[in-house]
Amino acid sequence: MKKLSSVVCLPTMFLLFFSFNFQIETHAQNPTDLREQYLTPPAEIAEEVLAPRYKNVILNDLSPSHEYFLNTTQTRTLSPLSAFAKPYYNLGGLQFNPRADRNRNFTTSTNSGLELITSRNGDRSSIQTPQGAIITSAKWSPNGKKLAYFAHFDNETHIYIADTKNGESRKLTRNPVLATLNTSFEWSGNGQYIFTVLVPDDRGNKPVEPETPTSLQVKKTTEKENRLRTYPDLLNGKFEAELLKYHTTGQLVRIEADNRRVQEIGEPSMIRNIEPDPAGEHIIVQIMAEPFSYIVPVYSFGWTEEIWDADGNKLIELRNSEIREGVSDYEEVENYGRRDIKWRPDGKGLSILAKEGEGMDPTREENNSQDTDDPDQDPESENENDDKDKKMDRVIQWLPPFEENDMTTIYETDKEMESVSYTQDSNLIFIEESSETKEHIYAVYLDNSEETFSIIDHKSDDFYEDPGNIMYKTGSLGENVVRITAESDYVFLDGTQYFENYAENAPRPFIDKFEIRTGEKERIFQSSEDHYENVTAVLNNEVSEIVISRESPQMYPESWFINLETGNETKLTSNVDYNEAVTQAKRERFKVKRADGFEFWVDVTLPKDWNGTPLPGIIWHYPSEFKDQEDYDERQRRYNKNDFPGVYHRSIDILVKRGYAVINADWPISAEIGDPNDGFVWSIVQNSTVVIDSTAKRGYIDRHRMAIGGHSYGAFGTANAMIHTSFFKAGIAGDGNYNRTLTPLGFQREPRDLWRGLERYVQMTPIFWADRLDGALLMYHGAADQNVGTWPVHSHRMFHALNGIGKTAAMYMYPHEAHGPAAEETLLDLWTRWVQWLDHYVKENGEHIPEADLGE
Repeated sequence: MKKLSSVVCLPTMFLLFFSFNFQIETHAQNPTDLREQYLTPPAEIAEEVLAPRYKNVILNDLSPSHEYFLNTTQTRTLSPLSAFAKPYYNLGGLQFNPRADRNRNFTTSTNSGLELITSRNGDRSSIQTPQGAIITSAKWSPNGKKLAYFAHFDNETHIYIADTKNGESRKLTRNPVLATLNTSFEWSGNGQYIFTVLVPDDRGNKPVEPETPTSLQVKKTTEKENRLRTYPDLLNGKFEAELLKYHTTGQLVRIEADNRRVQEIGEPSMIRNIEPDPAGEHIIVQIMAEPFSYIVPVYSFGWTEEIWDADGNKLIELRNSEIREGVSDYEEVENYGRRDIKWRPDGKGLSILAKEGEGMDPTREENNSQDTDDPDQDPESENENDDKDKKMDRVIQWLPPFEENDMTTIYETDKEMESVSYTQDSNLIFIEESSETKEHIYAVYLDNSEETFSIIDHKSDDFYEDPGNIMYKTGSLGENVVRITAESDYVFLDGTQYFENYAENAPRPFIDKFEIRTGEKERIFQSSEDHYENVTAVLNNEVSEIVISRESPQMYPESWFINLETGNETKLTSNVDYNEAVTQAKRERFKVKRADGFEFWVDVTLPKDWNGTPLPGIIWHYPSEFKDQEDYDERQRRYNKNDFPGVYHRSIDILVKRGYAVINADWPISAEIGDPNDGFVWSIVQNSTVVIDSTAKRGYIDRHRMAIGGHSYGAFGTANAMIHTSFFKAGIAGDGNYNRTLTPLGFQREPRDLWRGLERYVQMTPIFWADRLDGALLMYHGAADQNVGTWPVHSHRMFHALNGIGKTAAMYMYPHEAHGPAAEETLLDLWTRWVQWLDHYVKENGEHIPEADLGE
């Protein structure tokens, strides 16, 4: 039975294995620590991993009143392992804490408080939050005077409301929130109500698994080919299906924000999502449907979307989706002819796009013209009839109670529309037409809908002439509206200007003021050339006051208030670069050329005090497929030379403090003929060769002391590089796949299945060629890895093979970790093992390392 973490995860001891030919002597002489306990790396590494980066702030969550920014605070950099070790269910890929009835991510969060930062001067004030609670999901009320948020306690979750003027909070919910499937709550547009899902009063008894099974899991192939991915966790039989239903069935409620009065809405259901109308009288409710599936995860289960009134009466089904048990990249939704469904921002019903004759026909004057079968009808008349028969696409306003005669067409066109956007009063709309090759958005004043005004008319492949996107804001009733000037004569476009010589010219975000009727535009803001300045907030309708984030390779991102009319600037944050020894290390970027002429970029980071002596090096990489050089070059166009080189808890650049040259290289996979993966092994060999040759020629590395590493697909690349080349003394491979036959229906961007591409699968699979591995391979894996295609069994089997054929390898299996280590104890231990491994096999060429330098 695989449900609780204490059952699915391995014991909280490392499974640490070495190949049988590795001589283990005493602890003092052993280059890699064998103790089955969590270790701490050298101080210079630990201080980078645990640096209090959470104290820094980027301002982007602006209140609707434009007065404050909201900042979620923390008291530690990383969550403790104890948070990840709390019992949880993993049912069909849905992970939740059954004791507290909430998603597991809430339990492992480090968020502990809230603060307000004044938008024009940066003054800070704290919000009073309940002591000991994890704080998440804060949302402004539509007028910005209040905040609502989740407070997560050990065994339950509640909603609290805070007053932004005095910072005081009060508890809103009496019954605990059910945050397993639906993980949010919503304000009504008038700010009077909060809608959420609670644990039902009459929930009944939790299902109990019978000691003796009474049912078995049954699967049957579909009639057609069904290229399913290899999902790691699926429902395992009838009991788990019952358990899933029990823990996701909740009671939808409407709570009055001022007096806590609760109104239950409808019967308890498996609610996926809720969206109340601005008045709080109607709700779009999305419900997970039965039957469940044993071959796809929960997020692929079917659902229905309905409109309920405040009494729980179902008024209309808007759309539904059957369970997705195939591999299509899109959701097949039955929408009854309705598209782009949303509440109007003026509070007057729904907005829907629908074509004429698709079941969404508003009451309108009938066309009394009759079809004719007259054979003598002239061609011109036939063309006229063809035009008459063409279906019109319409913007429809649909009012409660959402019956057929409650629809009104507010605009129609003979071209298909992709979406419609509104201004606050909904008298001016913006239509985006559907096209794969062109973006066309035009404005329509509804008091004269015959006239349209083009705002954006842009070919999709014209990358360097992108006009940007229409800017939006939160309307007075909480809905998204187009940002316009008070007289409805100007709209604003924001975007980023890119340059063909991207290595020399950084991207430059901009804002244009666009006159709707004339098409004239004025650039009112653009990032400087030597900093990256990104607009994070606009403080008024005229867009004369903005907040930007400003950074450069030497400047940690900071937020600034700017008055565009006066040019005055006010610094709002005082961030600190807690990883300066790494971020300000010596950096070089250059292009290399493989033997086949393919060119790609390489970034090298060196210690700040590097004296020119070649260093031991490590290549950190992630293979990416490219059709050709042009395909590669196109994907580099967004490169930003003004980016600040941020450091995080697993940034490989931290190794410069240990005296390594760190090489972050693009790793193109391509083939001159056929699909990219036809050249996978060749590309791995050639990439390794040219990167090492080029960095050694520049004097950065000692080519005889090299390692390679990567995570996930990078681990896959690492194993292949150590098998097909002899460059590397050691490798680090995290959460990898080492047997492509266990993903027989495709992987990454590989289009062929195992049987149509057998030679390719065999060639790319490390375990088939493990006897050729050269160097010492360190593998680590999260014991609860949920990623498609990288189950922990890959590391178990690869280690088993390497051990059996006398290779040097180790494997660390981390309890309670998923696809990428996250707990503090895990990460500190991981760095300890990395440093020991690399110091011994790369830096010291297998010689002894003093025990005092190994960490504790």
